[in-house]
Amino acid sequence: MKRPAPTKVPAPTPKRPRKMLTIPEKVGLLDMLREGRSYMAVGHHYGINESLVCHIKKEENNIRMTAAISCKNGCNCHNKTIMRMESALALWISDCRKKNITRHYSGTKIIAFFYLLIT
Repeated sequence: MKRPAPTKVPAPTPKRPRKMLTIPEKVGLLDMLREGRSYMAVGHHYGINESLVCHIKKEENNIRMTAAISCKNGCNCHNKTIMRMESALALWISDCRKKNITRHYSGTKIIAFFYLLIT
């Protein structure tokens, strides 16, 4: 006896997206291995296979060299006062946008605002 054909064809499940770790994540993974954690525990922490952890461990020298080079190019040490000023300016601009303030403020008001931040 033949089985009846299904009325609806089940939709194929989409493939699981590939897990790509960034360089800082790989450095953190390598640090966890240096602390003595197992390959399985580290892989479970990052959601990757144990074999990928072994592959990253093999490439440890290249990863650490890349991290050192990219950190040298990407790290800019800012003055704390400038950082506070930039965050306050961003907050002030967002408040002006929320209040629909479109007119231009005079330069003296802006200078007074920044002077209050610096002191």
